[in-house]
Amino acid sequence: MIQQKSTRDLTRLRLGHVPLILMYHGVEKVSEDPYQLCVTPARFSEQMTWLAERGLRGVSIETLLAAMREGHARGLVGITFDDGYVNVLENAVPELLQHDFTATMFIVSGLLGGTNVWDGEPVWPLMTADQVAEVAAAKMEIGSHGVTHIRLSGLDARRQRAEISESRSRLSELLGRPIHGFAYPYGVMDASARRAVQDAGYDYACSVVTPISDLGIMTLPRIVFGQGDTPVKMAAKRIVFRGTIAAHGAWRMIAANNSPAPGSPAVST
Repeated sequence: MIQQKSTRDLTRLRLGHVPLILMYHGVEKVSEDPYQLCVTPARFSEQMTWLAERGLRGVSIETLLAAMREGHARGLVGITFDDGYVNVLENAVPELLQHDFTATMFIVSGLLGGTNVWDGEPVWPLMTADQVAEVAAAKMEIGSHGVTHIRLSGLDARRQRAEISESRSRLSELLGRPIHGFAYPYGVMDASARRAVQDAGYDYACSVVTPISDLGIMTLPRIVFGQGDTPVKMAAKRIVFRGTIAAHGAWRMIAANNSPAPGSPAVST
């Protein structure tokens, strides 16, 4: 009798098992960047080359989690892009393909072809429906970032469910396939938002920082990578990223009682 190999349960994660997931927004040389969301194409190329030269392969979160369940995630690094900017299609996707990397693009489903209205200024264009389909055709995973990019923590349950489930429905209809991943706008979530993500049928969700007690497949933390991350800084972040998660998670728990009202950004993510 052949014994079937068991897969790892990722519902809850110990800090030592948290994977390295890079978080990006835009890849473009811009004149104004108050939230430090963009890296230049040259810097992004340098960062992807740094990964490849160290035997690391950038993959989508869907691919990363599947490998983790089977115990084959060594050498894999998750790469994500929030919001769905046109410059990611133009500048990031070709660079990823050059290295045989993939990534997950979290899309604001209600603003396709629009702009980042939640930030105010500067104004950056978001991908159209056709451009999202083009990214998916390039073997990038498409995930949801809500319908309108509103802060979910503190919203009433009905509005949370609408933002989370309707976004999945819209993107699934657009691509003709299920949407498996969600990224909490502004990286902020509460227990109600996590339940709504699970109830909507998502397999996983990404935050920015997460208290250690909440680490799991519905609260995957990510490390922000930006213009200032040279190869030296990337090496340092790779070494200390779990310590950073622990420190930031503790800070988030302390700051939670003083969080701004729903919809008002503290960090644009």
